[in-house]
Order: sequence, then structure tokens, then C-alpha cells
Amino acid sequence: MHRHFSQGDLLFRQGDPSDYVLRIDSGSVEILREVGDLSIVLGSVFAGQFVGEMGVIEKRPRSATARANTEVEAEQFNVPEFFQRVSADPAMAQELMLRLSARLREIEDKIADDLPLAHAMAKDDQALARSALTELQLAADTNALRARMGTQPIKVDQFPFVVGRKPQLGEKVPKRVPDLVLEDRQPFRMSRQHFMISRTPSGFVVRDLNSALGTAVNGEPIGSNFRTDFAELKPGQNEIMAGGFGSDFAFRALVR
Repeated sequence: MHRHFSQGDLLFRQGDPSDYVLRIDSGSVEILREVGDLSIVLGSVFAGQFVGEMGVIEKRPRSATARANTEVEAEQFNVPEFFQRVSADPAMAQELMLRLSARLREIEDKIADDLPLAHAMAKDDQALARSALTELQLAADTNALRARMGTQPIKVDQFPFVVGRKPQLGEKVPKRVPDLVLEDRQPFRMSRQHFMISRTPSGFVVRDLNSALGTAVNGEPIGSNFRTDFAELKPGQNEIMAGGFGSDFAFRALVR
């Protein structure tokens, strides 16, 4: 079933049942999270990408609103049609399996304190970082963030490195306290465990930790509402933004 959306039309709204998936054929779609009276833009989805697939797979209501940013042509699949499409497309099936695997593992380092294997992986990461010439520095890219973490870059040499916010009174403290804990106030842009930087043989990877508002790396949104949960950092300067576009939690990550 093919559908046309005019600029500003809603493809679906946060909280709606997840009873279909859309594949964007042309145009772009904004993904927004409704937080109180605010509509926060998390990022955009473009031609060739699916929208709403994770809600269908996980059988949960829509976690965000999708709005046409331009004229949009899309193909709509009901639930049985979507799973037939996945069965016929090995690359798509592999991508979805990898994402679900990450969810089942509670997004890697969230349970590192409980799993010996995760401890071993973290030690391997640290050994790799010590043996490599590549280094990573993390700095604030907005005045509001500089007030929270200081003006000097942080040299990151222990991996994985988790960034999150300080829990408020009555909130549960994460199993692993983030390595960089930042103050935030309602409506929160930063989650208690928001994103993680890991060391890999080829460099560094940023992984969104199933945060409420996602992460963007060099303008590419990652997280539960997008096609991937992770993005590689390139040599030189990188931008990491936590909590939707326009957030104060904008970082510069220097890889060298």
C-alpha cells in the first residue's frame, strides 16, 4: 500500500498503537518526542529507511511522533507484510537481529557489573586503548555544558566510557554510575545512562544506551527510533549531541 504525505502531515503519533511500518520512498521525515508541552526533534529519516519498525517488533506503542518534513511518498506494511519483507531480505533481517540482540543484552555495559564476560570485554578494550596510538578527548561545545563539565577537555583513557545525568531524588541509581555525570533538570534532555563510547580495533564507537531522546553523532541520529544504535567516530573533530537537536548537551570529540 502506497501513501502520500504533505509537508507537516503526521505519519503516526507518540502513544499510538504500532500496527504498521512505513518505508520512505522519497522525502524526509522528522522524528519528534513529546515531553510535556515541548516537541523535541530527535532527527530525520530519509528515503530507503523504515519508520516504526521497532515498535512493531517489540509490540509496544509508538515511542515518538513521525512528521513529514517534506512531501513524502512511502510504502506501508501491516504487521504480517512487514515480517514477510524481513524474511525475504537477509540484510534487513540481520540489521534487526543485531538491534534486538543489543536490547536483550540491556545495551551492553548497563549490566557490566553483573557479567564476568562484560568485565573481560571492558579489560580487552582498555588493553587495546593502551597499546594504540589513537587517543580521545571529550569537550563541551555549548556554554551551558561548559558550566557543567568545565572548559578543559577530558582525556578518555578507560573504556567503555558512559555519559549520563545525575539521578533526581527518588530516581533509581543505575547499576553502573556513568563515568561523566552531568546535572540536568526537567524536562530532562539527558538520560541517567545516555550514551557510551567504546574502543574498537578500528577506532571509537558511540552507542546510544536506549536513551529517551536519542543521540546524534556528526548529525546522524542514533537510538531506539532510528535504524541503528551506534555510529563510528572519525579521525579529527566530531560532534556528539545528546537529547535531541538544539540540546545544551553538545560535545566535541577529538580523535587522534
